[in-house]
Amino acid sequence: MKKNLQKKEGKWDISFAVITRYTILFCLLIMITVFIGGGVLSAGRMKTDAETSLVAGHARISQRVRGAVSLLESLAGLSEYYDPDIPPIEKVKKLDQMSPYFGYMMICYVDSDIYVYSDGSEPASLASRDYMQKLFSTGKRQVTDSFAAGADGATLNYTVAVPLLGGGKITGCLFCAIYFDEIVEILRQSVGTGGSEITLIGTQGQIMSSTAGFPYGDSITEVINDSVLFGVTADYLEEQLLAARPGAFWSLRNGNLYYTAYQRVENTGWDILCSVSFWTAYEETLPALLLVVGLSVLFCIAFLGLVRRYIAGQMKTVDILVHSVEELENRIYRDERPETADFQEVLRLTSDGLTDSLTGVVTRSVFLSQADVLLKKADPQMIQALCFVDMDNLKYLNDSCGHASGDIALKSIGYILREYEKKYQGAVGRYGGDEFVMLLTELDDEKELRSVLDELVLRLQTSIQSGGQSIPVQCSIGVAVYRPGTELEQMIAEADEALYYVKKNGKGYYYIQQK
Repeated sequence: MKKNLQKKEGKWDISFAVITRYTILFCLLIMITVFIGGGVLSAGRMKTDAETSLVAGHARISQRVRGAVSLLESLAGLSEYYDPDIPPIEKVKKLDQMSPYFGYMMICYVDSDIYVYSDGSEPASLASRDYMQKLFSTGKRQVTDSFAAGADGATLNYTVAVPLLGGGKITGCLFCAIYFDEIVEILRQSVGTGGSEITLIGTQGQIMSSTAGFPYGDSITEVINDSVLFGVTADYLEEQLLAARPGAFWSLRNGNLYYTAYQRVENTGWDILCSVSFWTAYEETLPALLLVVGLSVLFCIAFLGLVRRYIAGQMKTVDILVHSVEELENRIYRDERPETADFQEVLRLTSDGLTDSLTGVVTRSVFLSQADVLLKKADPQMIQALCFVDMDNLKYLNDSCGHASGDIALKSIGYILREYEKKYQGAVGRYGGDEFVMLLTELDDEKELRSVLDELVLRLQTSIQSGGQSIPVQCSIGVAVYRPGTELEQMIAEADEALYYVKKNGKGYYYIQQK
Protein backbone atom coordinates (compact mmCIF):
# COMPACT_ATOMS: atom_id res chain seq x y z
CA MET A 1 0.00 0.00 0.00
CA LYS A 2 2.87 2.34 0.75
CA LYS A 3 4.22 1.86 -2.76
CA ASN A 4 0.89 2.71 -4.37
CA LEU A 5 -0.29 5.61 -2.18
CA GLN A 6 1.49 8.92 -1.62
CA LYS A 7 0.36 11.96 0.30
CA LYS A 8 0.50 15.23 -1.60
CA GLU A 9 -0.60 18.58 -0.16
CA GLY A 10 -2.76 16.92 2.47
CA LYS A 11 -4.43 14.54 0.00
CA TRP A 12 -3.78 10.92 -0.77
CA ASP A 13 -2.86 10.17 -4.37
CA ILE A 14 -2.62 6.69 -5.90
CA SER A 15 0.43 5.63 -7.92
CA PHE A 16 -0.45 4.30 -11.38
CA ALA A 17 2.95 2.67 -11.94
CA VAL A 18 1.61 -0.86 -11.43
CA ILE A 19 -1.42 -0.24 -13.65
CA THR A 20 0.83 1.28 -16.32
CA ARG A 21 3.20 -1.71 -16.18
CA TYR A 22 0.36 -4.19 -16.60
CA THR A 23 -1.12 -2.13 -19.44
CA ILE A 24 2.25 -2.13 -21.23
CA LEU A 25 2.54 -5.88 -20.65
CA PHE A 26 -0.96 -6.34 -22.07
CA CYS A 27 0.00 -4.29 -25.15
CA LEU A 28 3.11 -6.41 -25.64
CA LEU A 29 1.03 -9.59 -25.43
CA ILE A 30 -1.35 -8.20 -28.03
CA MET A 31 1.60 -7.35 -30.31
CA ILE A 32 3.08 -10.82 -29.93
CA THR A 33 -0.30 -12.43 -30.61
CA VAL A 34 -0.89 -10.25 -33.68
CA PHE A 35 2.54 -10.96 -35.15
CA ILE A 36 2.23 -14.71 -34.49
CA GLY A 37 -1.22 -14.63 -36.07
CA GLY A 38 0.32 -12.77 -39.01
CA GLY A 39 2.80 -15.61 -39.39
CA VAL A 40 -0.04 -18.15 -39.53
CA LEU A 41 -1.88 -16.02 -42.09
CA SER A 42 1.33 -15.66 -44.11
CA ALA A 43 1.73 -19.44 -44.23
CA GLY A 44 -1.78 -19.73 -45.66
CA ARG A 45 -1.04 -16.93 -48.10
CA MET A 46 2.11 -18.72 -49.27
CA LYS A 47 0.03 -21.69 -50.38
CA THR A 48 -2.59 -19.48 -52.06
CA ASP A 49 -0.03 -17.34 -53.92
CA ALA A 50 2.02 -20.34 -55.04
CA GLU A 51 -1.00 -22.24 -56.35
CA THR A 52 -2.41 -19.11 -58.05
CA SER A 53 0.88 -18.40 -59.84
CA LEU A 54 1.23 -22.07 -60.77
CA VAL A 55 -2.23 -22.13 -62.34
CA ALA A 56 -1.51 -18.91 -64.26
CA GLY A 57 1.91 -20.05 -65.51
CA HIS A 58 0.71 -23.53 -66.43
CA ALA A 59 -2.32 -22.17 -68.30
CA ARG A 60 -0.29 -19.66 -70.35
CA ILE A 61 2.50 -22.01 -71.34
CA SER A 62 0.06 -24.84 -72.12
CA GLN A 63 -2.01 -22.46 -74.21
CA ARG A 64 1.07 -21.39 -76.19
CA VAL A 65 2.15 -24.98 -76.87
CA ARG A 66 -1.40 -26.11 -77.63
CA GLY A 67 -1.83 -23.20 -80.03
CA ALA A 68 1.38 -24.14 -81.86
CA VAL A 69 0.27 -27.78 -82.15
CA SER A 70 -3.18 -26.76 -83.41
CA LEU A 71 -1.70 -24.42 -86.01
CA LEU A 72 0.75 -27.01 -87.34
CA GLU A 73 -1.88 -29.75 -87.45
CA SER A 74 -4.18 -27.43 -89.37
CA LEU A 75 -1.43 -26.70 -91.89
CA ALA A 76 -0.60 -30.41 -92.08
CA GLY A 77 -4.12 -31.00 -93.33
CA LEU A 78 -3.46 -28.95 -96.50
CA SER A 79 -2.96 -31.09 -99.61
CA GLU A 80 -0.17 -28.91 -101.02
CA TYR A 81 2.29 -30.29 -98.45
CA TYR A 82 1.74 -33.81 -99.86
CA ASP A 83 1.97 -32.93 -103.59
CA PRO A 84 5.39 -34.05 -104.93
CA ASP A 85 4.95 -31.78 -107.96
CA ILE A 86 5.09 -28.61 -105.82
CA PRO A 87 8.71 -27.59 -105.13
CA PRO A 88 9.65 -27.54 -101.45
CA ILE A 89 10.60 -23.86 -101.65
CA GLU A 90 7.07 -23.01 -102.73
CA LYS A 91 5.72 -24.89 -99.74
CA VAL A 92 7.73 -22.79 -97.29
CA LYS A 93 6.99 -19.31 -98.72
CA LYS A 94 3.56 -19.23 -97.12
CA LEU A 95 5.05 -20.50 -93.85
CA ASP A 96 7.67 -17.74 -93.81
CA GLN A 97 4.91 -15.13 -94.09
CA MET A 98 2.95 -16.69 -91.21
CA SER A 99 5.84 -16.88 -88.71
CA PRO A 100 5.91 -13.21 -87.59
CA TYR A 101 2.12 -13.00 -87.62
CA PHE A 102 1.80 -15.81 -85.06
CA GLY A 103 4.91 -14.76 -83.11
CA TYR A 104 7.18 -17.69 -83.96
CA MET A 105 10.88 -17.56 -84.65
CA MET A 106 10.19 -19.69 -87.74
CA ILE A 107 7.75 -22.17 -89.27
CA CYS A 108 9.52 -24.69 -91.51
CA TYR A 109 8.86 -27.60 -93.85
CA VAL A 110 10.89 -30.85 -93.61
CA ASP A 111 10.77 -33.45 -96.40
CA SER A 112 10.88 -37.24 -96.11
CA ASP A 113 14.69 -37.21 -96.16
CA ILE A 114 14.64 -34.97 -93.05
CA TYR A 115 15.87 -31.90 -94.92
CA VAL A 116 14.55 -28.55 -93.81
CA TYR A 117 13.76 -25.89 -96.39
CA SER A 118 13.65 -22.12 -95.94
CA ASP A 119 13.33 -19.29 -98.44
CA GLY A 120 16.73 -18.03 -99.63
CA SER A 121 18.80 -20.76 -97.98
CA GLU A 122 20.08 -24.15 -99.00
CA PRO A 123 18.31 -27.19 -97.54
CA ALA A 124 19.89 -28.45 -94.32
CA SER A 125 19.74 -31.92 -92.83
CA LEU A 126 18.06 -32.35 -89.44
CA ALA A 127 18.70 -36.08 -89.29
CA SER A 128 21.02 -35.60 -86.32
CA ARG A 129 18.27 -34.05 -84.23
CA ASP A 130 16.90 -36.47 -81.67
CA TYR A 131 13.38 -35.09 -81.83
CA MET A 132 13.34 -35.56 -85.64
CA GLN A 133 14.47 -39.15 -85.26
CA LYS A 134 11.65 -39.77 -82.75
CA LEU A 135 9.07 -38.06 -84.94
CA PHE A 136 9.96 -40.07 -88.08
CA SER A 137 10.24 -43.33 -86.13
CA THR A 138 7.04 -42.99 -84.07
CA GLY A 139 4.90 -40.70 -86.22
CA LYS A 140 4.01 -38.66 -83.11
CA ARG A 141 4.33 -34.93 -82.63
CA GLN A 142 7.29 -33.65 -80.64
CA VAL A 143 7.76 -30.72 -78.23
CA THR A 144 11.43 -30.17 -77.41
CA ASP A 145 13.21 -28.63 -74.47
CA SER A 146 14.99 -25.34 -75.07
CA PHE A 147 18.15 -25.76 -77.11
CA ALA A 148 20.63 -23.66 -79.06
CA ALA A 149 19.86 -23.25 -82.78
CA GLY A 150 20.30 -20.78 -85.60
CA ALA A 151 23.32 -19.71 -87.59
CA ASP A 152 25.20 -18.56 -84.49
CA GLY A 153 24.46 -21.81 -82.67
CA ALA A 154 23.63 -19.83 -79.52
CA THR A 155 20.01 -18.71 -79.94
CA LEU A 156 17.74 -20.60 -77.52
CA ASN A 157 14.28 -21.66 -78.56
CA TYR A 158 11.63 -24.34 -78.11
CA THR A 159 10.44 -26.44 -81.07
CA VAL A 160 7.03 -27.97 -81.77
CA ALA A 161 6.86 -30.47 -84.68
CA VAL A 162 3.99 -32.50 -86.20
CA PRO A 163 4.30 -35.26 -88.88
CA LEU A 164 2.91 -35.11 -92.39
CA LEU A 165 1.13 -38.45 -92.87
CA GLY A 166 0.20 -39.28 -96.44
CA GLY A 167 -0.97 -42.67 -97.56
CA GLY A 168 -0.24 -44.16 -94.15
CA LYS A 169 3.40 -43.15 -94.14
CA ILE A 170 5.40 -40.11 -93.08
CA THR A 171 6.19 -37.82 -96.01
CA GLY A 172 7.77 -35.11 -93.89
CA CYS A 173 6.84 -32.76 -91.07
CA LEU A 174 6.13 -29.14 -90.14
CA PHE A 175 7.75 -27.48 -87.16
CA CYS A 176 7.80 -24.06 -85.51
CA ALA A 177 10.29 -22.50 -83.11
CA ILE A 178 9.00 -20.53 -80.09
CA TYR A 179 11.21 -17.75 -78.83
CA PHE A 180 12.98 -18.59 -75.58
CA ASP A 181 12.45 -15.02 -74.35
CA GLU A 182 8.71 -15.38 -74.93
CA ILE A 183 8.53 -18.24 -72.40
CA VAL A 184 10.61 -16.19 -69.95
CA GLU A 185 8.12 -13.31 -70.28
CA ILE A 186 5.19 -15.68 -69.74
CA LEU A 187 6.76 -16.81 -66.46
CA ARG A 188 7.30 -13.21 -65.34
CA GLN A 189 3.69 -12.30 -66.12
CA SER A 190 2.46 -15.32 -64.19
CA VAL A 191 4.43 -14.22 -61.11
CA GLY A 192 3.02 -10.67 -61.28
CA THR A 193 3.67 -8.59 -58.16
CA GLY A 194 2.90 -11.35 -55.64
CA GLY A 195 6.53 -12.28 -54.97
CA SER A 196 6.25 -15.83 -56.32
CA GLU A 197 9.14 -17.61 -58.08
CA ILE A 198 8.52 -19.84 -61.12
CA THR A 199 10.97 -22.36 -62.58
CA LEU A 200 10.47 -24.36 -65.80
CA ILE A 201 12.09 -27.80 -65.79
CA GLY A 202 12.99 -29.81 -68.92
CA THR A 203 12.56 -33.51 -69.65
CA GLN A 204 15.98 -34.30 -68.19
CA GLY A 205 15.33 -32.38 -64.95
CA GLN A 206 17.39 -29.39 -66.14
CA ILE A 207 16.43 -25.79 -65.40
CA MET A 208 15.29 -24.14 -68.65
CA SER A 209 14.04 -20.84 -67.22
CA SER A 210 13.60 -19.42 -63.72
CA THR A 211 12.50 -16.13 -62.14
CA ALA A 212 14.28 -17.28 -58.96
CA GLY A 213 17.70 -16.76 -60.58
CA PHE A 214 18.64 -20.44 -60.86
CA PRO A 215 21.36 -20.93 -63.53
CA TYR A 216 20.23 -22.23 -66.91
CA GLY A 217 21.01 -25.91 -67.42
CA ASP A 218 21.58 -26.76 -63.73
CA SER A 219 19.75 -29.78 -62.40
CA ILE A 220 16.72 -29.16 -60.22
CA THR A 221 17.96 -32.08 -58.11
CA GLU A 222 20.88 -29.93 -56.93
CA VAL A 223 18.48 -27.23 -55.76
CA ILE A 224 16.34 -29.81 -53.93
CA ASN A 225 19.38 -31.43 -52.29
CA ASP A 226 20.58 -28.02 -51.06
CA SER A 227 17.25 -27.54 -49.25
CA VAL A 228 15.85 -29.03 -46.06
CA LEU A 229 12.58 -30.79 -46.96
CA PHE A 230 9.65 -31.28 -44.61
CA GLY A 231 7.48 -34.41 -44.89
CA VAL A 232 9.04 -35.59 -48.18
CA THR A 233 12.41 -36.75 -49.51
CA ALA A 234 14.39 -35.72 -52.59
CA ASP A 235 13.94 -39.20 -54.10
CA TYR A 236 10.19 -39.01 -53.63
CA LEU A 237 10.03 -35.63 -55.39
CA GLU A 238 12.06 -36.98 -58.32
CA GLU A 239 9.63 -39.90 -58.65
CA GLN A 240 6.67 -37.51 -58.58
CA LEU A 241 8.16 -35.32 -61.32
CA LEU A 242 9.04 -38.31 -63.51
CA ALA A 243 5.52 -39.70 -63.08
CA ALA A 244 4.02 -36.29 -64.00
CA ARG A 245 2.03 -36.17 -60.75
CA PRO A 246 1.15 -32.72 -59.36
CA GLY A 247 1.98 -31.94 -55.74
CA ALA A 248 3.50 -29.52 -53.24
CA PHE A 249 6.09 -29.47 -50.45
CA TRP A 250 7.63 -27.25 -47.77
CA SER A 251 11.36 -26.61 -47.66
CA LEU A 252 14.00 -24.48 -45.97
CA ARG A 253 16.51 -22.88 -48.35
CA ASN A 254 19.13 -20.26 -47.49
CA GLY A 255 17.49 -19.67 -44.10
CA ASN A 256 14.06 -18.98 -45.60
CA LEU A 257 10.92 -21.10 -45.52
CA TYR A 258 9.40 -21.91 -48.93
CA TYR A 259 6.18 -23.49 -50.13
CA THR A 260 6.48 -25.01 -53.62
CA ALA A 261 3.71 -26.38 -55.87
CA TYR A 262 4.48 -28.24 -59.11
CA GLN A 263 2.65 -29.64 -62.15
CA ARG A 264 3.38 -31.17 -65.58
CA VAL A 265 2.78 -28.89 -68.61
CA GLU A 266 0.30 -30.41 -71.08
CA ASN A 267 1.60 -31.82 -74.38
CA THR A 268 5.20 -31.62 -73.11
CA GLY A 269 7.69 -33.34 -70.86
CA TRP A 270 8.20 -30.10 -68.91
CA ASP A 271 7.42 -29.46 -65.25
CA ILE A 272 6.60 -26.07 -63.80
CA LEU A 273 7.46 -25.29 -60.16
CA CYS A 274 6.13 -22.24 -58.29
CA SER A 275 7.61 -21.23 -54.90
CA VAL A 276 6.74 -18.51 -52.38
CA SER A 277 8.99 -17.55 -49.47
CA PHE A 278 7.68 -16.91 -45.98
CA TRP A 279 9.25 -13.49 -45.61
CA THR A 280 7.84 -12.33 -48.94
CA ALA A 281 4.33 -13.29 -47.84
CA TYR A 282 4.90 -11.81 -44.37
CA GLU A 283 6.04 -8.46 -45.79
CA GLU A 284 2.79 -8.23 -47.75
CA THR A 285 0.80 -8.92 -44.57
CA LEU A 286 2.88 -6.56 -42.41
CA PRO A 287 1.00 -3.26 -43.17
CA ALA A 288 -2.28 -4.78 -41.97
CA LEU A 289 -0.55 -6.18 -38.86
CA LEU A 290 0.96 -2.80 -38.03
CA LEU A 291 -2.47 -1.19 -38.37
CA VAL A 292 -3.97 -3.70 -35.92
CA VAL A 293 -1.07 -3.20 -33.48
CA GLY A 294 -1.41 0.58 -33.72
CA LEU A 295 -5.14 0.46 -33.01
CA SER A 296 -4.53 -1.91 -30.09
CA VAL A 297 -1.96 0.45 -28.57
CA LEU A 298 -4.35 3.38 -28.93
CA PHE A 299 -7.07 1.32 -27.25
CA CYS A 300 -4.73 0.48 -24.35
CA ILE A 301 -3.78 4.16 -23.94
CA ALA A 302 -7.45 5.19 -23.97
CA PHE A 303 -8.33 2.45 -21.48
CA LEU A 304 -5.51 3.53 -19.16
CA GLY A 305 -6.77 7.12 -19.33
CA LEU A 306 -10.30 6.03 -18.41
CA VAL A 307 -9.01 3.96 -15.49
CA ARG A 308 -6.97 6.88 -14.20
CA ARG A 309 -9.97 9.17 -14.46
CA TYR A 310 -12.26 6.71 -12.68
CA ILE A 311 -9.81 6.04 -9.85
CA ALA A 312 -9.15 9.76 -9.45
CA GLY A 313 -12.88 10.29 -8.93
CA GLN A 314 -13.06 7.51 -6.36
CA MET A 315 -10.04 8.92 -4.53
CA LYS A 316 -12.01 12.06 -3.69
CA THR A 317 -14.23 9.94 -1.46
CA VAL A 318 -11.15 8.15 -0.08
CA ASP A 319 -9.58 11.53 0.76
CA ILE A 320 -12.62 12.42 2.87
CA LEU A 321 -12.45 9.08 4.71
CA VAL A 322 -8.69 9.32 5.28
CA HIS A 323 -9.10 12.85 6.61
CA SER A 324 -11.74 11.61 9.06
CA VAL A 325 -9.45 8.79 10.22
CA GLU A 326 -6.58 11.25 10.77
CA GLU A 327 -8.83 13.48 12.83
CA LEU A 328 -9.91 10.42 14.84
CA GLU A 329 -6.28 9.50 15.52
CA ASN A 330 -5.55 13.04 16.67
CA ARG A 331 -8.53 13.01 19.01
CA ILE A 332 -7.60 9.65 20.53
CA TYR A 333 -3.83 9.91 20.87
CA ARG A 334 -3.40 13.55 21.80
CA ASP A 335 -4.99 12.66 25.17
CA GLU A 336 -2.56 11.11 27.66
CA ARG A 337 -5.33 8.78 28.85
CA PRO A 338 -6.95 7.21 25.78
CA GLU A 339 -9.32 5.17 27.95
CA THR A 340 -11.30 8.35 28.63
CA ALA A 341 -12.03 8.90 24.91
CA ASP A 342 -15.66 9.62 23.98
CA PHE A 343 -16.53 6.68 21.71
CA GLN A 344 -19.74 8.30 20.52
CA GLU A 345 -17.47 11.03 19.17
CA VAL A 346 -15.27 8.33 17.62
CA LEU A 347 -18.28 6.94 15.74
CA ARG A 348 -19.21 10.43 14.56
CA LEU A 349 -15.69 11.09 13.31
CA THR A 350 -15.52 7.87 11.32
CA SER A 351 -18.67 8.82 9.41
CA ASP A 352 -17.82 12.52 9.14
CA GLY A 353 -17.63 13.56 5.50
CA LEU A 354 -19.67 10.56 4.37
CA THR A 355 -22.99 11.50 6.00
CA ASP A 356 -24.58 14.82 6.81
CA SER A 357 -24.21 15.35 10.57
CA LEU A 358 -27.51 17.23 10.84
CA THR A 359 -29.97 15.15 8.86
CA GLY A 360 -28.27 11.74 8.94
CA VAL A 361 -28.44 11.25 5.17
CA VAL A 362 -25.30 10.83 3.06
CA THR A 363 -23.46 13.73 1.50
CA ARG A 364 -23.93 14.79 -2.10
CA SER A 365 -20.78 13.07 -3.43
CA VAL A 366 -21.57 9.79 -1.66
CA PHE A 367 -25.17 9.89 -2.93
CA LEU A 368 -24.02 10.34 -6.53
CA SER A 369 -21.77 7.29 -6.20
CA GLN A 370 -24.46 5.16 -4.50
CA ALA A 371 -27.22 6.19 -6.91
CA ASP A 372 -25.08 5.43 -9.93
CA VAL A 373 -24.46 1.88 -8.65
CA LEU A 374 -28.15 1.36 -7.80
CA LEU A 375 -29.28 2.41 -11.28
CA LYS A 376 -26.90 -0.07 -12.89
CA LYS A 377 -28.15 -2.90 -10.64
CA ALA A 378 -31.86 -1.98 -10.79
CA ASP A 379 -34.48 -4.38 -12.15
CA PRO A 380 -35.43 -3.12 -15.64
CA GLN A 381 -38.97 -4.44 -15.14
CA MET A 382 -39.54 -1.97 -12.29
CA ILE A 383 -39.67 1.83 -12.16
CA GLN A 384 -36.79 3.91 -10.81
CA ALA A 385 -37.55 7.52 -9.86
CA LEU A 386 -35.33 10.35 -8.67
CA CYS A 387 -36.99 12.91 -6.38
CA PHE A 388 -35.61 16.41 -5.88
CA VAL A 389 -37.05 17.59 -2.51
CA ASP A 390 -36.86 21.24 -1.51
CA MET A 391 -38.11 22.82 1.73
CA ASP A 392 -40.29 25.75 0.73
CA ASN A 393 -39.91 28.16 3.69
CA LEU A 394 -36.56 27.47 5.42
CA LYS A 395 -35.42 31.12 5.22
CA TYR A 396 -38.67 32.37 6.76
CA LEU A 397 -38.42 29.75 9.51
CA ASN A 398 -34.81 30.71 10.31
CA ASP A 399 -35.67 34.43 10.34
CA SER A 400 -38.79 33.99 12.45
CA CYS A 401 -37.78 31.27 14.91
CA GLY A 402 -34.03 31.02 14.62
CA HIS A 403 -31.72 28.51 13.03
CA ALA A 404 -32.41 25.90 15.69
CA SER A 405 -36.00 25.62 14.43
CA GLY A 406 -34.77 25.31 10.85
CA ASP A 407 -32.41 22.52 11.94
CA ILE A 408 -35.32 20.67 13.58
CA ALA A 409 -37.31 20.85 10.33
CA LEU A 410 -34.36 19.60 8.27
CA LYS A 411 -33.82 16.70 10.71
CA SER A 412 -37.49 15.75 10.40
CA ILE A 413 -37.32 15.77 6.61
CA GLY A 414 -34.15 13.65 6.65
CA TYR A 415 -35.78 11.13 9.00
CA ILE A 416 -38.87 10.75 6.76
CA LEU A 417 -36.83 10.41 3.57
CA ARG A 418 -34.57 7.74 5.08
CA GLU A 419 -37.71 5.72 5.85
CA TYR A 420 -38.65 5.69 2.14
CA GLU A 421 -35.05 4.97 1.22
CA LYS A 422 -35.12 1.71 3.17
CA LYS A 423 -38.62 0.77 2.02
CA TYR A 424 -37.91 1.12 -1.72
CA GLN A 425 -34.23 0.08 -1.85
CA GLY A 426 -32.99 3.56 -2.64
CA ALA A 427 -30.57 6.25 -1.55
CA VAL A 428 -31.02 9.69 0.03
CA GLY A 429 -28.52 12.53 0.11
CA ARG A 430 -28.41 16.17 1.11
CA TYR A 431 -27.85 18.09 -2.10
CA GLY A 432 -27.65 21.60 -0.67
CA GLY A 433 -28.84 23.73 2.28
CA ASP A 434 -32.53 22.83 2.13
CA GLU A 435 -32.40 20.47 -0.85
CA PHE A 436 -32.47 16.66 -0.76
CA VAL A 437 -32.22 14.06 -3.52
CA MET A 438 -33.78 10.63 -3.19
CA LEU A 439 -33.62 7.65 -5.58
CA LEU A 440 -36.34 4.96 -5.33
CA THR A 441 -35.67 1.75 -7.31
CA GLU A 442 -38.40 -0.79 -6.47
CA LEU A 443 -41.68 0.69 -7.74
CA ASP A 444 -44.06 -1.60 -9.61
CA ASP A 445 -45.54 1.05 -11.91
CA GLU A 446 -46.37 4.74 -12.22
CA LYS A 447 -49.53 4.23 -10.18
CA GLU A 448 -47.48 3.10 -7.19
CA LEU A 449 -45.07 6.01 -7.78
CA ARG A 450 -47.89 8.54 -7.61
CA SER A 451 -49.31 6.85 -4.50
CA VAL A 452 -45.91 7.09 -2.79
CA LEU A 453 -45.54 10.75 -3.81
CA ASP A 454 -49.06 11.62 -2.55
CA GLU A 455 -48.21 10.05 0.79
CA LEU A 456 -44.79 11.68 0.95
CA VAL A 457 -46.12 15.18 0.27
CA LEU A 458 -48.59 14.82 3.16
CA ARG A 459 -45.95 13.49 5.56
CA LEU A 460 -43.57 16.33 4.75
CA GLN A 461 -46.26 18.86 5.71
CA THR A 462 -45.74 19.59 9.40
CA SER A 463 -45.42 22.56 11.75
CA ILE A 464 -42.82 23.97 14.13
CA GLN A 465 -43.87 25.41 17.50
CA SER A 466 -41.91 28.48 18.46
CA GLY A 467 -42.72 31.42 20.74
CA GLY A 468 -46.31 30.35 21.16
CA GLN A 469 -46.92 30.21 17.45
CA SER A 470 -47.16 27.31 14.98
CA ILE A 471 -45.20 27.78 11.74
CA PRO A 472 -46.16 25.40 8.89
CA VAL A 473 -43.45 23.50 7.06
CA GLN A 474 -43.94 22.01 3.59
CA CYS A 475 -41.82 20.69 0.74
CA SER A 476 -42.01 20.73 -3.05
CA ILE A 477 -40.90 17.68 -5.04
CA GLY A 478 -39.69 17.40 -8.63
CA VAL A 479 -39.55 13.87 -10.06
CA ALA A 480 -37.71 12.29 -12.99
CA VAL A 481 -38.37 8.68 -14.09
CA TYR A 482 -35.43 6.61 -15.34
CA ARG A 483 -35.33 5.64 -19.01
CA PRO A 484 -32.79 3.17 -20.49
CA GLY A 485 -29.60 5.00 -21.36
CA THR A 486 -30.35 7.98 -19.11
CA GLU A 487 -27.40 9.22 -17.04
CA LEU A 488 -27.78 10.13 -13.36
CA GLU A 489 -26.81 13.76 -14.02
CA GLN A 490 -29.56 14.00 -16.63
CA MET A 491 -32.15 12.63 -14.18
CA ILE A 492 -31.11 15.19 -11.58
CA ALA A 493 -31.43 17.97 -14.15
CA GLU A 494 -34.91 16.76 -15.18
CA ALA A 495 -36.01 16.49 -11.54
CA ASP A 496 -34.71 20.03 -10.97
CA GLU A 497 -36.83 21.25 -13.89
CA ALA A 498 -39.88 19.53 -12.42
CA LEU A 499 -39.16 21.15 -9.02
CA TYR A 500 -38.97 24.55 -10.69
CA TYR A 501 -42.41 23.88 -12.23
CA VAL A 502 -43.88 23.12 -8.76
CA LYS A 503 -42.28 26.22 -7.24
CA LYS A 504 -43.69 28.34 -10.02
CA ASN A 505 -47.20 26.88 -9.68
CA GLY A 506 -48.04 27.03 -6.01
CA LYS A 507 -45.47 24.89 -4.10
CA GLY A 508 -46.20 22.14 -1.62
CA TYR A 509 -46.88 19.44 -4.20
CA TYR A 510 -44.99 17.24 -6.72
CA TYR A 511 -44.61 17.15 -10.48
CA ILE A 512 -43.27 14.30 -12.66
CA GLN A 513 -41.16 15.54 -15.55
CA GLN A 514 -42.43 14.08 -18.82
CA LYS A 515 -39.83 13.46 -21.57
